[in-house]
Amino acid sequence: MGYLAEKVAYLKGLAEGMKVDADTAEGKMIVKILDVLEEMSENIEGLTEEVTDNEERLDDLEDFADEVFEILYDDGHGDGCSCGHDCDCDCEDDDDEYDFLDDYDEDGDDPEFYEVVCPHCDEKVYFDEDMIDDGNLFCPNCQSEIHLED
Repeated sequence: MGYLAEKVAYLKGLAEGMKVDADTAEGKMIVKILDVLEEMSENIEGLTEEVTDNEERLDDLEDFADEVFEILYDDGHGDGCSCGHDCDCDCEDDDDEYDFLDDYDEDGDDPEFYEVVCPHCDEKVYFDEDMIDDGNLFCPNCQSEIHLED
């Protein structure tokens, strides 16, 4: 039982000890107020448990996201390598598996994205130049194909 529920139980006991008469108008009001307080304390206790559970789930999701980030962006090398990976090995950069993460142009700028409003669902979506050049554009929201005018 939570602290709030204990306080409400104490108040109910106090009212019983004072012999609050539920037949009088004032007594009826006090009994109803105590019933409402008891119901509120039960609801608050339930919400508190849900918040605690959700905080634990959020912590688990954050840990999972950190692991995914490590997998996607960790190139497996330590510090100080001559190959440019900051490691101590004599490796070569032959790992093209994650090249899609290095989507920068020659001068190191982020790729340019173009905003398009989907004609089917009216949501804003973004495409980079390579996607537009390929011509196969699909809305990530409604999965409909988007045709751009030249």
